Amino acid sequence: MRENLAMQSLPPYLFARIEQKVAEAKAQGIDIISLGIGDPDLPTPQHIVDRMAISINDPANHQYPSSVGLAEYRQAVAEWYKRRF
Repeated sequence: MRENLAMQSLPPYLFARIEQKVAEAKAQGIDIISLGIGDPDLPTPQHIVDRMAISINDPANHQYPSSVGLAEYRQAVAEWYKRRF
């Protein structure tokens, strides 16, 4: 398979480069505390997982929203910003 020429001109993915540097440092015995992507260190609470499973199985959620997003979500974000700032 041929590689797309446009892809060759893109810079490396930042987190892949960071991951490479971390691996190199660990190989040298350096103790690293990763502040990269921010993977959670605690499991997701079960009630959230349960609700997500219900939502995933709802066919109404098996499509993309409009390009402007969901009105309910935009309103919730706006209300949060009003309270927060």
